[in-house]
Amino acid sequence: MKYRKNIAYALWLAGLGGFFAACNDDWDNHYGSNGSVPETGLMELIRSDGDLSAFCLILEKTGADTLLSASQTYTVWAPVNGALSDVDMGDMDLLRRMVSNHIARYSNPTSTGTGEAIYMLNGKVMSYDADGAFAGVRLADGDILARNGVLHKLSDTIPYRYNFMEYISSQEKYSSLYGFIDQFTETRLVPRGTAGDSVEVDYNPLLESYYGIGLLDDEDSVYTMILPDNEAWAQASDAIGRFFNVYRSNQAEADSIREVQTGQAILSALTFGGRITDPGARDSLVSVPGYVVHRPGDYFAGYRQVEASNGLIYEANGSMNLLEDTCVWNGTIVVEGEDLDRRRSLNSGTSVYVRDVDGANAVKGISEESYLEVSGSSLNPGVTFDIPEVLSGTYDIYVDFVPPRVDGTSRATEKTCLTFRMGVQQENGRLRYEMRQGKDDEELIVGGDSVGDTGIKTVKVWENYHFPTSDFRDPLWYLDEENTSVTNTTRPNTTLEIRTNVSNSELNVKYVRRFRVDRIRLVPSGQKKD
Repeated sequence: MKYRKNIAYALWLAGLGGFFAACNDDWDNHYGSNGSVPETGLMELIRSDGDLSAFCLILEKTGADTLLSASQTYTVWAPVNGALSDVDMGDMDLLRRMVSNHIARYSNPTSTGTGEAIYMLNGKVMSYDADGAFAGVRLADGDILARNGVLHKLSDTIPYRYNFMEYISSQEKYSSLYGFIDQFTETRLVPRGTAGDSVEVDYNPLLESYYGIGLLDDEDSVYTMILPDNEAWAQASDAIGRFFNVYRSNQAEADSIREVQTGQAILSALTFGGRITDPGARDSLVSVPGYVVHRPGDYFAGYRQVEASNGLIYEANGSMNLLEDTCVWNGTIVVEGEDLDRRRSLNSGTSVYVRDVDGANAVKGISEESYLEVSGSSLNPGVTFDIPEVLSGTYDIYVDFVPPRVDGTSRATEKTCLTFRMGVQQENGRLRYEMRQGKDDEELIVGGDSVGDTGIKTVKVWENYHFPTSDFRDPLWYLDEENTSVTNTTRPNTTLEIRTNVSNSELNVKYVRRFRVDRIRLVPSGQKKD
């Protein structure tokens, strides 16, 4: 198992107790009734107690006896022999989990406040209950003082609550999910202390809250996550994978990109911040990577809830509702006209200006209260827009134009004729251009309302247009240094050119060479355009 942050156990198991030497131990409530500090250490107490011989053996087998013989202060909740009769003493992973689940730093007597967070060595948070039990387990004896901490005897073992990554990695039915996540794990050197040396730790960029799906192995971060088993993962991969068909001269690289991007598309809508016990009570949910889930009640329907140490698991066995809410992974693509990074002027005769509006303007509904004005006189002006993140699917393509009334009543009746040209990468890697010209097509005439437009003019340029290849570039793929053919500076292959189609004889007589683009929208066919 590889985790991004859970290195505490590995550190102390390797005898790196000095790593904590700078910590100030809390010795409150540690002195005996006569004010003296006990002379017996924690490990000596455990070895001398016949009721704790089984737990003592576990400590010795895992090397934790060295830890409890050191000078740093710990609290141990030691299960009595009867609670350990069924423990497999040959399962070292199990024994290590048990040890780190029953020891905490510092002195934590039973007088610690009810519900006060106590961090165990594995990072999990536990507390005393109102009835004096610890983490739901009754104490057989408590507050046994040692020179380096406090010993409590438990009537049973503390149930081990897995965090998300532990739960995923420990069960074979999630091997596909775990394998996909774990492929991004890398080893990094992290400075340790002030001596200048370093320790190796595992790091996974997918387990981040910025590029990835969340800090799923962090006990301090609380999430809700849908876990697809192997069958559900395969079903989703088959259904979604066709939307990520890419062209590369190296087919193996193309297949790798498709696999990575398909997996990320699935994961992008599985993690949510906080504990969501009743999804049906929400109107919508936003996943950690920022995708909106509509009808959460349906989205989570049929999944079994399981408690995790850092949140709530919903088990998706056999299939996932992800495929029903397609807008999560196949959403509307929007390019704002004023987006400087997404546009290029067509020729030297093109002038472009970003215009801002306020609530007092006659035209309502302008996206982001800003638009792009394109004009020219000597040549037909135009702008080419880059269209990012297009999938190999079918879209309805719209362009929203701001009517000329935005500049006052004097220009309210002016109109222009437009031509659209779209560049699309084909399955053989070549670009193909589709064109619509507006000489005799009234749909491609913008403006000219004698009454005066006060709303956005929407032109459906293409309907049910199928893109044979995906042009999707996700942030995590950029982090894979082995695939240098895809970089942050690569422009999308998909472009949309908009220009006027006005002859000199028509100029200022029938048409003007000016138009105003609010935004371009590619809406997956079958979804609402707004």
